[in-house]
Amino acid sequence: MSDKKSPQIVLNLESADDGKDRRPHGHNGSCRPHVVICPGYGDTDFPFPNAETLVVRALGRLKSKRKKSTSGGEPAEGVFSEADEGDQSNLIGVDTFAPQKSQAIIAESGDGLVGKLGPIQPPRALIPQTRSARDNGIDGTLFVAAGGLRELLEDGKYDAIVAERFDDLVDKVNWARDNMDAKYAQAVSSLSNQLAKLRQVYLAALPRVLDGLRAQNPGAPEGKLLEAAIEVLDEELTQILAVLRIWTDAFGQQRSGKYRELDAVVFAVEQAFHLFEGNDLSAPMPVDVMNRLKTRVFGVGNVFVARFSGEGPATLPGTRGPVGAHAMEVPHDERNFITLMLVLYMHEFRHDIFHDVEGLGEELTNLVAQALRDAHNGDELKLSRDQVNIGKQRVSLLNLLIKMYADTIGEVDADISGGVMLAGPAFLYNMVMTFSAFNARRKGVFNVPQLLRTSSFYEYQELPSGQATISFLPHPPDYIRAYIVAAALDEIGFAAEAKQCRLLADQAIGFKVPDYITWDAVSGDKNRPTIKIPVEDIKNAAPIVARALIRGKLKSLGGVSTGEILNWTKERQAKADMLAEMLMDGRSDLPQDKGDLPVTCVIAAASLAYWGLCKSGMQPRYAARIIEENALKMIDQVKARFEKLKEPSS
Repeated sequence: MSDKKSPQIVLNLESADDGKDRRPHGHNGSCRPHVVICPGYGDTDFPFPNAETLVVRALGRLKSKRKKSTSGGEPAEGVFSEADEGDQSNLIGVDTFAPQKSQAIIAESGDGLVGKLGPIQPPRALIPQTRSARDNGIDGTLFVAAGGLRELLEDGKYDAIVAERFDDLVDKVNWARDNMDAKYAQAVSSLSNQLAKLRQVYLAALPRVLDGLRAQNPGAPEGKLLEAAIEVLDEELTQILAVLRIWTDAFGQQRSGKYRELDAVVFAVEQAFHLFEGNDLSAPMPVDVMNRLKTRVFGVGNVFVARFSGEGPATLPGTRGPVGAHAMEVPHDERNFITLMLVLYMHEFRHDIFHDVEGLGEELTNLVAQALRDAHNGDELKLSRDQVNIGKQRVSLLNLLIKMYADTIGEVDADISGGVMLAGPAFLYNMVMTFSAFNARRKGVFNVPQLLRTSSFYEYQELPSGQATISFLPHPPDYIRAYIVAAALDEIGFAAEAKQCRLLADQAIGFKVPDYITWDAVSGDKNRPTIKIPVEDIKNAAPIVARALIRGKLKSLGGVSTGEILNWTKERQAKADMLAEMLMDGRSDLPQDKGDLPVTCVIAAASLAYWGLCKSGMQPRYAARIIEENALKMIDQVKARFEKLKEPSS
């Protein structure tokens, strides 16, 4: 499509949160693509399909597979034909002695054991007596007993199949009920009920699906039929089971005692929520902050579970977990240095606040847009030009800049209101080195000329009106995100650290600052134009955006600003610096005379200490090992202090 025929592009300003995003908040293309928090807002009576519905869906799924058979007549995978019949001795579940086309077992007369069927009469006994039975005591008991035993074996076969899928999950839940903290009781009970119902549905549906397959595939081997029945049922329930396994795996890893790092993850995120709820850690009774908010999922007293997983980002559409606990998926590759990554969980924490507080996403979007307009009208924001090209079309640079910040507001807000406001300068060091590590993962940092990205992508959509619109992908390029974080540090009084952040960002791209940040169409269509925004204009807008996010009064937050609920102060930075020095010296015993030491100070200290040891010339792996060992001990001490504060005074 040429530019002359291209529809006029309009820059619609839309909220980054329409209130309908009920999915886990994983983020494709993010700096940490394996992290996801799955909200525990499932219904007490989860709407599992009943057995009848499950049977219909499963058989329909198999019918769909038939239609995908190859043109050469070969059956598609999972679909069978009479040609499969042959040597059945090695097929699991095949009953080679039982007729397959009739439920009744009627032996032919001739051996004198069972007589021919005569006129239907009310039976006198369960086992009809024949003349030979009166003569020699032999009757039809063998057939009834053998037939009954066969049915029992069939029942046991289904029980065994179901047990393979559910027993391990149930065992983990039972352990959690007996051993985990009482705050998880609601989640454990909910999960236990859901597994019981799902198991019952699976057990009821399996033989019915098998019967349906027998009718559809006369003569097919029983083993093949059973395999197909199990396959389609598993496919129908795979999403539900994937969700429930997040929680059961978390319980199982806790039971193993081998995943101490997960306790640190859970405690860090719970404390972030505790701070957002308006609580001072030295007085853990909640104040009336959350009561002013209208939330969809989270509330006072949130609890979390976590599991290490190779999955991610999790996409679980249409599925919900148990009531009472939110689950976090944590990548296995971070296990040995989890304390270095906990600062980034403050970013993830803010995503859940952004999506959960009703009206917050929309209000922040409009707040930032208006702040940029006001700054431009008042000459605070002076742009390099009035208009820029998108292909051959001219659009307002101010409107394009507002559109970019509006589309990426979720990530920008998480960087500022989560990372900076909860961890301070440590977030800048962690973010820059993490972005650089991910971007250099294949080649190594010394073989990559540019460690921070200066480009991204946009989506193009034609509208029913005949016009078209664009949407920037949620993550701003890494380089400009560093400048946005620097602006936030300036706003809260850390000017020297903000300058350091900008210098590090420039170093990471080779000190060759590009003239433009660019976005290409995600479709890869070469006919779609590249969008270019002058990099200096984005940088000049960053302080205005940061100030709006930190200082703006929000109705959705009960009339206060984010900075009034969460803020990183000089006092907290001093505590983080002190703890960082301890970690660099290999010490972990927290001082008793320094007042409140929140876990956010410990996780900030871990990142600062790693940076410091690397700067001193220590081998990074050894530095990480020293910090991990001692930071985990510090977190344990903070947790013990917090739990003690919650105990009733004598």
